[in-house]
Amino acid sequence: MKITVIHGQGHKGITYKITKTVLEFLAEDDDEINEFFLPKDGPSFCVGCNTCFMKGEEFCPGADKVQPIMKSMEESEIIILDSPNYVMEMSGNMKNLMDHFA
Repeated sequence: MKITVIHGQGHKGITYKITKTVLEFLAEDDDEINEFFLPKDGPSFCVGCNTCFMKGEEFCPGADKVQPIMKSMEESEIIILDSPNYVMEMSGNMKNLMDHFA
C-alpha cells in the first residue's frame, strides 16, 4: 500500500508525533510511505499568474515542487494531511499548497 503524508510544518512537534502514531497503526512493514514537509518540500506562494489555467499545470512556476506531491497523492491509497492549528485554520504553508491544487 502507498501512503502520502504532507506535514504542514517543518518541525517535529505534537502534530508530527500524532501522525507518526497513526502511521504505526495503519502501515505495514512493506508499505511505501512518502512524506513531504512544508515549506521545505512545497512551492513558493502562488502569485495568481493563471499560467496553470492558460497553458497547463506543468507550466506553473511552482510545478517542480507541486507535481511530485500531486503524483504521490494520485498513486496513494491513503493520504494524510497534518497541520497545527494556526488562528483556527491550517498552517499558511498547507493553505499555499492547497491553493496550488486549485
